[in-house]
Amino acid sequence: MLYTAISMSHQGGTLFLQTEPLAPRTNYNTGLTGLIAVICMIIDHVGVIFFPTLTLLRVIGRIALPLFAWGIAIGAEHTRSMERYAFRLFIMMIISQPFYMLALMHPLSKLNIFAVLFLGLIAIWGIREKKLYLAVLALLLTHFVNMDYGLRGVLCVLLLYATRNNPLALAVCFSAYCVLWGDNSRVILTLLDGHIRIRLQMMAILALPILLWPSARRIKLPRALMYAMYPAHLGVLYAIKIIIE
Repeated sequence: MLYTAISMSHQGGTLFLQTEPLAPRTNYNTGLTGLIAVICMIIDHVGVIFFPTLTLLRVIGRIALPLFAWGIAIGAEHTRSMERYAFRLFIMMIISQPFYMLALMHPLSKLNIFAVLFLGLIAIWGIREKKLYLAVLALLLTHFVNMDYGLRGVLCVLLLYATRNNPLALAVCFSAYCVLWGDNSRVILTLLDGHIRIRLQMMAILALPILLWPSARRIKLPRALMYAMYPAHLGVLYAIKIIIE
């Protein structure tokens, strides 16, 4: 929620009270964060499909999921209908699945990123409406259904939602989460004779400066375009792969 400031002015013997919206303390410009997320996602998938040994592309790709999760956290606060929002994510999960399977060579039994975003939204919905069984159900489903990012992805959505208006809490909690998140991913850099190991998924922390940038200015992008970019870019990458092979 964006709070309002109250100012007073005195004109002609009359006291006026005016309310002015405060600038957000974190980045509410979800058009911008969504655009950055899409770019990082495409770079990541180009690396997965065409340059699997080029670690830099995968590092850039770690920025995408936190920004998508942030979009869900902020979107849940502003949506007029949680039902329609959840329905859109669910439909996009179904539409995107064939492209996800073809381009990234995943089985039908592993669901794409929209599954995590959908469950993250359901968990937020449960918390907001004091129907905690929805949040518990969303978390439990990640144990029984295989999906991209799984439980850690849903927890990322919840963490960002909980800290969205507190920059210090966001910085501390998300930094700690990235360290824990990356614990089981591959090592990409060692320091101090191997005593310090930097792991791939830890690089999600690169999204933090973007989240903390207090931008109230909105970049409006067509919602349908943002949703369509996921299956569309996978379809294009798959077609390129078929052509060059």
